[in-house]
Amino acid sequence: MHSLTNTKSSLKKILSIIEELSGINSDSVPKLQAQPTNILEEIATFEEEKNNNLRTIETNDDEMVSLKNKISQNQRDIASLEESNTELTNERQALLDKIQTAQNELNETQTKISAKKEELTTKTTRLEELEKRIAELKDTQEKFDNQMKELETQLQGEFEKKQNFSNSFTMRTAAMKSLIKAGYIQSNQLKVIKSLVPGTTLDLKGLVSASGLREDVFRGILTKMVQKNGPIEFDEGEGTVTLKGEVDF
Repeated sequence: MHSLTNTKSSLKKILSIIEELSGINSDSVPKLQAQPTNILEEIATFEEEKNNNLRTIETNDDEMVSLKNKISQNQRDIASLEESNTELTNERQALLDKIQTAQNELNETQTKISAKKEELTTKTTRLEELEKRIAELKDTQEKFDNQMKELETQLQGEFEKKQNFSNSFTMRTAAMKSLIKAGYIQSNQLKVIKSLVPGTTLDLKGLVSASGLREDVFRGILTKMVQKNGPIEFDEGEGTVTLKGEVDF
């Protein structure tokens, strides 16, 4: 910049000199005069271009500073974003862990629910079976009760018949005993029994003689009484008879 100023000053001095010499050599002066003028114009053009270039450089410097500031800001933003991204990644992982934990709990709960459902189904089936069994037992109980009522009625009827028969038999037995004691009824069996004495062993021949029966008839009656578990002991070998208990006529 300083050299250009000096050059312009030198050119201006040259022009002054040329003007002073214009009267001396009119042919060569215009040529000499034109050269410094052209140089000055070129210098002016160069200065203008240089100034433009300086302004452009300054502008570029400003833009570079601005770009550097933007780069710095972007780097800070990137660092902030990376930090935020790290936090978000950590938060995302924490959420994923919570989701996994919840999923595990859900799976466990679903497993428990399935087990409870199976248990409930089993209990429901068992309950239905028990209810069916109870219904069957109630039906069986009802039938049994009806049969018992019928049997009770039947047994009551039979009991009444037997009781009537017993009462009648008792009355007939009492009447028979009275007739026997009065001597209105006589039989070979009665004769044999009447000839015996309770708790006493007697000789068969004496008994036959006292009863008035034949010995074979007497023996036959004793044999039948023994076969029917009558209260006598008959020893055929010894020819003795024992009446083991009282006989009520």
